[in-house]
Amino acid sequence: MNSRIALVPAALLAAPALGQNPAPVAEWPGAEIAEGVAFRGDGSVTLEASPETGLPVVTFWRPVLHDENTRYPVAGRMDCRIAASEGPFEDAAFDPQARHKAVAGQRKEQGYIDTERLASGTGVVKQLDVTGRRNGPRSHYVLSYIMARDGERLIDIRRNCTFIFGAAASRPDVLPYVNRYTRLIFAFGADAGAHGGGEG
Repeated sequence: MNSRIALVPAALLAAPALGQNPAPVAEWPGAEIAEGVAFRGDGSVTLEASPETGLPVVTFWRPVLHDENTRYPVAGRMDCRIAASEGPFEDAAFDPQARHKAVAGQRKEQGYIDTERLASGTGVVKQLDVTGRRNGPRSHYVLSYIMARDGERLIDIRRNCTFIFGAAASRPDVLPYVNRYTRLIFAFGADAGAHGGGEG
């Protein structure tokens, strides 16, 4: 599999946009996180190399507004970390829900309170979005398990986004921000195109 996704040069990695309406996806900065898989985000994107896998790790942030269409919106920010690993494909491993179940107990001990799980997928890409909150410090999160099959290769992606708002934001709905401002783009299989964050 030799499909490649062009990297956005580091000099073009943008500062966060202040507007709530995203720019066209083609204008978003981003980078390839595994062969044939790219992350793009409408905000500030930076790269570092993972010491475990050697693959790029992406960090992303931007300002967001809760209750944006009301008279008194509440300012906040979203911070995301996106990383991938690769290995041989196995049916038993192609299961995002099992991956989360394996760490859910430990996460609960660390103060993560899951409130909702949303599963979707096909025979090529499967995704589980886990939303919840943490009280110390007060924050909300979306932890996404995104797994893709490319022939005999399994790409295992984690997108971990944390949201911090002012105290007036009692129950922010944070998953739509992830879908609005981030994309994962696959260059292989019948599911080639944008995934893991709304429409391409």
